[in-house]
Amino acid sequence: MRISSKLFLSVLGLTSIILLATLSLARWSFERGFLDFITLQEKERLQSIADDLIEYYQQHNRSWGDLTQQDLESYLSRHFPAQRPRPQNRPPPRFPPLADKNANLIPYQDKPKRRRDIGPPTALFGVDGLWLAGENNPPTKRANIRLPLYIEGDLIGELQSWPSPLASAFSREQLWTSIFIGLFSLLIACLMSWMLAQWLLKPLRLLLSGVSQLSRGDYSLRYVQTGKDELGQLMDDVQNLAQTLDKNRTAKNRWLADISHELRTPLSILYGEIDALKAGIRPFDQQQLDSLEQEISLMNHLVNDLYELSLSDIGGLRYVFAPTNLNECLVKAINSLGNQIEAKGLTLNIQSKNEPWLEADHHRLEQLCINLLKNALTYTDAPGQIAVSVQKTEFAIKMRVEDSMPSVPEAECELLFEPLYRQDSARTRRKSGAGLGLSICKNITEAHNGKISAHPSRLGGLLIEIELPTKREIT
Repeated sequence: MRISSKLFLSVLGLTSIILLATLSLARWSFERGFLDFITLQEKERLQSIADDLIEYYQQHNRSWGDLTQQDLESYLSRHFPAQRPRPQNRPPPRFPPLADKNANLIPYQDKPKRRRDIGPPTALFGVDGLWLAGENNPPTKRANIRLPLYIEGDLIGELQSWPSPLASAFSREQLWTSIFIGLFSLLIACLMSWMLAQWLLKPLRLLLSGVSQLSRGDYSLRYVQTGKDELGQLMDDVQNLAQTLDKNRTAKNRWLADISHELRTPLSILYGEIDALKAGIRPFDQQQLDSLEQEISLMNHLVNDLYELSLSDIGGLRYVFAPTNLNECLVKAINSLGNQIEAKGLTLNIQSKNEPWLEADHHRLEQLCINLLKNALTYTDAPGQIAVSVQKTEFAIKMRVEDSMPSVPEAECELLFEPLYRQDSARTRRKSGAGLGLSICKNITEAHNGKISAHPSRLGGLLIEIELPTKREIT
């Protein structure tokens, strides 16, 4: 069964139960109230008749012997409002004269007198239960109302009456009216339930269509308007998922293109030099071996960076956290790259006053410092300078690595942490490097619950700022 049918039946069933309960209680309340009202009214009438009958009984020597049917009807008529009688002295109406004077006038004749309505059938019974006066043939199917007659605690008789069938007819009429109202309300409930189900399922259908679109590989999902409820939040999440998948697919395609480009360059150089050696154009000497080794080294460096980046993305890098001095990691990185910095004609300035101790992986922090210095070394023109500063605060350690020209626009600084990112500026025209160093730095920083950001440097180049907490938070 579809969810729309389930929702429709659920709303309709709940409405039907509430409607049935409401009408049933209303019907029960009407029956109780109406019948009680009729019974109380009839008892009041019988009580008024009983007072007169008791007075009659006392005036006739405590006997019902002289009570006739006519007497009882006279008592009943005094206690039940009958039709207003026509005054006896009122002259009979006369017809207007006819146009023909010779026509015989029809004399006026009074209509036969009808028995005045004296209310529900009422009868008087003696102490022994024998009928004395009143209704001699009561309806047996209707419940009677009884009123005993007492004088000084002695039972002298009993009045009984049978309510008019009009009350039962009115009750049945109200029952059919209630049934009609219930059926009409149920029809309206069906219509409203169907409309409500369609309205509530509209965003769900859009959501299902969007998920189906994503499963087909179409990530151009955009919802025009979403609500603020749970379905609206889910639609926002699905839309964000579509944008993330689209971004990841674009990044994947760019990765493949960049990796193939980075590998194609040294491979092309290798093939060219090997072909030149085969053809005898170049002699096979130490210089050619060094050139081949350099291209192979570039390829090996790219493969290692890709491997480390993939491990860090999937959480495969192993981290051993222990108290670590950041200055020691920085000194080791400078020792490994110091000769290259001097050979390129760059000046290195270091500022670190305090002992920056923190809980971290010593090997990964050393790798972080090496990648930052190597990035500055690769993308800084000579003569230039590299400045490194380490500052310790109460809860964190901040390290800043900045270099001189060329620089990077502010809008593209954060893009530098994406793998294999290339920009159209002077910092990309380099023969070494595959654009993976800063991506690895970002993963190492985030593994230490830190933050890394890039900005234009006051020296004219790029500023990389890292903030690492001194205490590692275990999550």
